Amino acid sequence: MMSAMIEHRGIVQRVEGGQAIVAMETAGCSSCGQGSSCGIGKMASGRPATLLTLPVSGDIRAGDIVSIALPESKLSLSALLGYLFPAFAMLFGAWLGAALDGSDGATALGAMAGFLGALAVARIVIGLVPGLMPVPKLIPISNDSPAFPKE
Repeated sequence: MMSAMIEHRGIVQRVEGGQAIVAMETAGCSSCGQGSSCGIGKMASGRPATLLTLPVSGDIRAGDIVSIALPESKLSLSALLGYLFPAFAMLFGAWLGAALDGSDGATALGAMAGFLGALAVARIVIGLVPGLMPVPKLIPISNDSPAFPKE
């Protein structure tokens, strides 16, 4: 079974040393079905293109239009590790601080310790588990590339 991919278009600015500098459009990606009504896309509209440095393989050259694709399952796992885990750790730390001391200061310190501890654990886990962080793939779409209007 093939995993669903989240894709976003970009244009290769330059390729050097096995890395491609890609300018991404600042509109919604339409991968989730929201298309032009995507809140992230609306927030980004009017901003300059985002530049990404990505590993490149194959015959990709400056000026190529590419699709930047991420496996949806890997992105979901990363989101859980980056957002949900620290939030739960912060709540657990706040609960623990309140249970041990009962003061507002202990609750706040417990919340901060839980949050910072979760960030440290997430960073260690990402370093120890290969392939946990998704690596975008560049998929060539076209060699004829009109520049994005906001580059």
